[in-house]
Amino acid sequence: MPISNQIAHNRIRAIFFLHGAAFSSWVPHIPLVQERLGFGHDDLGAILLAAAVGVLAVMPVAGRLSDKFGSERVARYSGIAYFIAVGIPVFMPSFMSIAIAMFALGFFGAFLDISMNANGLNVERAKKRSVMSGLHGFWSLGGFAGAGTTAAWFALPLPVEWHLPVMLTIFLILHLVLQRQLLPDAAVPHPAQTHDGSSAKQRAMFLTLLPFGACAFIGQFGEGVITDWATVLMNTELNSGPTMAAVGFACYSATMAITRLSGDWLVTKFGRPQILLSSSACASFGLFVLALAPHYVVAWVGCAIAGVGLAVILPLLISAAAEASGRSGGAVVSTIAATGYTALMAGPPVIGAIGQQLGLVTAFVLTASFLALIIPVYMLTMRKRLYRASNS
Repeated sequence: MPISNQIAHNRIRAIFFLHGAAFSSWVPHIPLVQERLGFGHDDLGAILLAAAVGVLAVMPVAGRLSDKFGSERVARYSGIAYFIAVGIPVFMPSFMSIAIAMFALGFFGAFLDISMNANGLNVERAKKRSVMSGLHGFWSLGGFAGAGTTAAWFALPLPVEWHLPVMLTIFLILHLVLQRQLLPDAAVPHPAQTHDGSSAKQRAMFLTLLPFGACAFIGQFGEGVITDWATVLMNTELNSGPTMAAVGFACYSATMAITRLSGDWLVTKFGRPQILLSSSACASFGLFVLALAPHYVVAWVGCAIAGVGLAVILPLLISAAAEASGRSGGAVVSTIAATGYTALMAGPPVIGAIGQQLGLVTAFVLTASFLALIIPVYMLTMRKRLYRASNS
């Protein structure tokens, strides 16, 4: 029986929600793992680098497998592995074992991420309207729910070590139920694809997608830093404690969710160029506030501002790149999102190394400055491309 577009839309929304909830449930455990094993910022950055390596390892195959076997099938099986992998690192007793577990988390997380974004593009094409920002909004809603639940769990007299096993079991059961009615790739008419493998065609496609990928890299670099290091910054520099640090991350997740849920309307009303530029400025400002905050309550404000700024950068670029290139979902996501997700996972270990040498405050200031580079990248390389995609 054919799956209706609305049912499929609701199901992929739920998959985005669960992915975000699982990831944000893990994030507040990072400073606890650091304290338990006595890691310095450089050691913590190194195990986060293992997750980045896992992301890089999956990038060459995830998009191709999604296009070959169907994004709905890849999302089904990669999701099962992901919800198991998220819970493993907190139980590992040594640097090497955590590094291996983090590799698996990055690998399967990226696998699910690419396939669910490719499936989201299917829904967008089937419904003939922008839905990607809203889907990422559900990821952020999941992030807010996961972070909020974690903060509540930490505040109650409950064993911390039970938190992830309980939550991830619930997420896994929900995933097994919800993935059954994702929209099959075969049900969606895709744009005509060119099979011309000439170097000229490949070079033209590379140049078309390059500025989208560069901006995705910058935006996701900032998102990775605030996701993995904001709680550590508040805990170590502002003496927030794990509960108050989790509240700050929940503020970030909440404003990101609200902005993403409004993102499709904002893009329609103001256009992609205006939203991209204002997002860059807002994200940069939020990171500056977080970095220079004198108290963790002020840091919460910085987290909230950064959430607004970082919210729609990636979904905006994925959707615009798909329209500009006319390529299939897996191909676009594995090209644009690959650069973004590489930055998402590579940013934290880079900042860990900088933080160990210069301090976390300096590392966050540098990240805030880096986020502002989206503006000159847009002005110099992609103004016409993004304008065309915005009005296509």
